[in-house]
Amino acid sequence: MKNLIVKVPNMKTLIKPAPGFMKKDLADYKLDIAALCGFGCLYCSSNMGNYLRINQNEFLKSTVAQTGKSAKPSEDPSLMFVWPDVVSQLEAELKSKPKSYGKGKTIIFSMLTDGFSPYLVKEGITKQILELMVEKTSFRIRVLTKNATVGSKTWVKFFAKHKDRFVVGLSTGSLDDAWSKKLELGTSKPSARFKALHNLQEAGVPTFGMLCPVFPDMMQDGSLEKMVDQLNPEIVEHIWAEPYNDRINWRIVRDSYPINSETYKWFTKVFGSGRNDIWSAYSTELYTRLKKHAKKNGWLSKLKYLLYEDQITSNDARHFRGLRGVLLQSKPGDDGKSQNPYLSRLQ
Repeated sequence: MKNLIVKVPNMKTLIKPAPGFMKKDLADYKLDIAALCGFGCLYCSSNMGNYLRINQNEFLKSTVAQTGKSAKPSEDPSLMFVWPDVVSQLEAELKSKPKSYGKGKTIIFSMLTDGFSPYLVKEGITKQILELMVEKTSFRIRVLTKNATVGSKTWVKFFAKHKDRFVVGLSTGSLDDAWSKKLELGTSKPSARFKALHNLQEAGVPTFGMLCPVFPDMMQDGSLEKMVDQLNPEIVEHIWAEPYNDRINWRIVRDSYPINSETYKWFTKVFGSGRNDIWSAYSTELYTRLKKHAKKNGWLSKLKYLLYEDQITSNDARHFRGLRGVLLQSKPGDDGKSQNPYLSRLQ
């Protein structure tokens, strides 16, 4: 997929606290180096985020002025918003910081966009940014991407040289390359992402697993366990996993499956007809199978199951007893506990 590149004004600050990712145990801070990702994943929720929403009129004017097209992120997956002076801005931002800046903290690269978007890699921006972070800060840098280039000889050599500073993960929620081509536009296919992860692991680079979200068709025919095994659970530091949640764009995801398939019907029932009980059962099965696999193979301490728990039913809640490996993500009540009454009893 060739990106439609539009330059927009830089953010005033690039390195920011990341309370949302802190809650997920992923990072303390975040660093994005573009305004809109170069990968057109049709299920991505970042396109509906506050930053793009607040600046939508200004960015639309820039798009029309620079390309002659009236394109929006929600309509054109090839669209990418870039910050033209992002390297010099980071240099200026770090100039007054001591080398100890970020010591004992983890920064996610990236939170809302992919720092390994092809344009950023090709232009050398990704490399310059990461070199700056290594040279000028003491953050541990968590690289999260869907680009298998991180498993190339050049990048493996770079990460291996700084293995004390990096932990690398490739986000994958399916084993189906053909399906991914229809929905995760521009990304590396899942099989290539797993191969990249293996290359990093063989070089001794710290890695983590990111199965977010796990799509419902992965619950069939032992596909979930096969996908987990592709991560090499005995090697990764942690494994994050999450069920697919009700999002504005669920119809796009559904329509990527054959109309007569069980998965297509599942999306229609769950999000079209509001069958929260079916979603609850799926989320619960995903957790229980991950937990069973982890206990059997000795990696339960690595599991980080992200659960927006509002719609978990009373019948399913009992399977989360002990909340081992579970990170509840829904907004808590005033008492700090889950607002789901069945799960709050387990806390």
